[in-house]
Amino acid sequence: MQLTLEAVTVQRGGFSLNASGTFGQGVHLLTGRVGSGKSTLGEILGSVLEPASGRMVKDGLQSSVLSMQFPEYHITTTTILEEILSWGHDPDQVLETAGLSERGHNDLLTLSRGELKRLHLACLILGRYDLMVLDEPFAGLDEEARYWISSHLSGRRDGIIIIISHDITTLPHIDHLWEMQTGVLTDIGKVPDALTRWDTAPPLIRYLLKNGSNLSGLSCQDIAEAVCRIHG
Repeated sequence: MQLTLEAVTVQRGGFSLNASGTFGQGVHLLTGRVGSGKSTLGEILGSVLEPASGRMVKDGLQSSVLSMQFPEYHITTTTILEEILSWGHDPDQVLETAGLSERGHNDLLTLSRGELKRLHLACLILGRYDLMVLDEPFAGLDEEARYWISSHLSGRRDGIIIIISHDITTLPHIDHLWEMQTGVLTDIGKVPDALTRWDTAPPLIRYLLKNGSNLSGLSCQDIAEAVCRIHG
């Protein structure tokens, strides 16, 4: 099961995107600065944007879903229960996963922004998708909810999950690291070996590596353990 980009290009005004690489089974993190082309690439990976040239090859992928940064969630019905049923899920399971038990008959518009995001993400992670492309999935969530979605993604080991984010303060277990730099996709490699080759790594990661810490990953637990090893 894999997704391959073969010399894919996109041109939008003065912006050019160039991407080649293969996404295999596991959890991938695609980082990069704002405006580097991450969301545009996400639209290509999610098959909502056709490249100007090149092609995307899906091997063994039968189903996919794209969660875009804007809007952070979608509303197609009136009540929470109706929204869950529109996804084809078991309402009780989704309500429990999203922390919204006993609220199925509530109007969707009575939910806070964070609750709507949790409902949207619960419907996503409980679906059976070979490919999940999540653009800034942690935006609009408090710290507790970030840990919640990270733990669910870490526990999902089937298929391909591509997380597009410039925020690495809360992450699930990451298998592979990618970066967009001014429209060019770079395959940094498998984690943790790739961390030493990450030229634009966040300050905390650079600090840990500089101090000889052996990072085993990018999840909060991995980073916390590395910090504890340094300070003894």
